Amino acid sequence: MSPSSPTPQELIARRLAEYLGPNTARIAARVCSERATGRAAGPLTRAEQARLLEALLPMLRTLLGKARAEDLLRQLARDLA
Repeated sequence: MSPSSPTPQELIARRLAEYLGPNTARIAARVCSERATGRAAGPLTRAEQARLLEALLPMLRTLLGKARAEDLLRQLARDLA
């Protein structure tokens, strides 16, 4: 990842902003990252990225419904790859 590349949390926040608004999306990405990986920001390993996406699933299911949440997680996984 180059210095100008967005962190996984930033990529996730950008995508979530479409559904939650920018401030809530940024906070959700940070809090889920901290809970899932112990780090609120910065680069993550593939395993940490997978844990972060899993941590987002309950919230997204509640807000978007199961099918839409799972579609969004697949999209996020592609963004992070």
